[in-house]
Amino acid sequence: MKLFCPDPKCKNHFPQPFTRWYDYHGTYNSCGTRRQRYRCKHCGKTFSARSLSIDYWTHRQIDYDELITHFISGYSVRGLARYFRTNTETIQNRFSRLSRNFIAVLSLLHHRSILCEDLVADGFESFCYSQDFPNNIHLLVGKESQFLYGFNYALMRRKGRYTKVQKQRCNRLYQHVDFASHTIKKAFKELLIQTTFLVHRPLLLRFYTDDKRQYKIALHEDPYTNQMKVHGIFSHLTVSSRVPRTLTNNLFSANYLDREIRKDLPEHHRETVCFARNVTNCLERLCVYFLHHNFIKKYRIGVTGEERTHAEVAGLNKQDIDRIRRKVTMKRSFYHEGEVSFGGFFDQLWRRAIPTPLKQSCDYLPKFALA
Repeated sequence: MKLFCPDPKCKNHFPQPFTRWYDYHGTYNSCGTRRQRYRCKHCGKTFSARSLSIDYWTHRQIDYDELITHFISGYSVRGLARYFRTNTETIQNRFSRLSRNFIAVLSLLHHRSILCEDLVADGFESFCYSQDFPNNIHLLVGKESQFLYGFNYALMRRKGRYTKVQKQRCNRLYQHVDFASHTIKKAFKELLIQTTFLVHRPLLLRFYTDDKRQYKIALHEDPYTNQMKVHGIFSHLTVSSRVPRTLTNNLFSANYLDREIRKDLPEHHRETVCFARNVTNCLERLCVYFLHHNFIKKYRIGVTGEERTHAEVAGLNKQDIDRIRRKVTMKRSFYHEGEVSFGGFFDQLWRRAIPTPLKQSCDYLPKFALA
């Protein structure tokens, strides 16, 4: 592993090549292994190679590739804890580490990649904590590649018919929940901001959604997309939700990802007792699922000779994808890393600052997550 100073403010966080910018600083024992420590000549911070690893400050070794494989195969968090002979907190801790790496990679791609396809946006409905608090997880997907470019979260009130008891309970509970912070319109506006990072081309971008009223309002109020419309490089096209969800449907990419999430993740099955209890934990697990979907899963399963991933179809070369796959399961991403920028939903998710309905205390965030 390439060494660098773990202090993001230090000039040696991105050291010059072929320079001796550190000194040896003794050794220590960790997990039964003798490890070398180093000291930065510029800022004086001491560290080891483990300080730069995704396993920094852990006491139990878990194979991340094996964890991801079993997770996307339908294992719940409790099932994974039984398989690895540990507790659910340890499993969720590893999901948190992987999710931060996915956020860093996705943010980096937003600034370096050139979008070469049209986009599809749609909402995936589920719930967290209770069916009285459904949510809408917006997905931003490539129309041809099914590559996930971005996503975010919106909290909703319960829909449909209420019994008298349900109505009384919801009226009582909703007095203690802030729905205004995560509305569908606000979330879709933030998704449009994620879109602006992707567009570096003078060609027409077709943006497909269903005919939800909140989407039309958000697009009408967004200054960037309005400016693109004036220059003739942005077109918003709507598709009715009643149209059959076949390959010829322009929303197929989002519908396909909806189906896969519903099929693969137990917490999103219909009528299940295996549901999410914490919003941030749920979104971090989705990050890990999207990591597998983008960079590991084959674009078409069962098609002879098709070995490409969704990322390759989206335009990334195989060498970069292999590098990403190694990095996310080995290297620790830093919050203020120069090549990565955060904002909006992803910033909140990194900080574990998205509240769970009716939960009073904040989610625990380790200090090294912001170091």
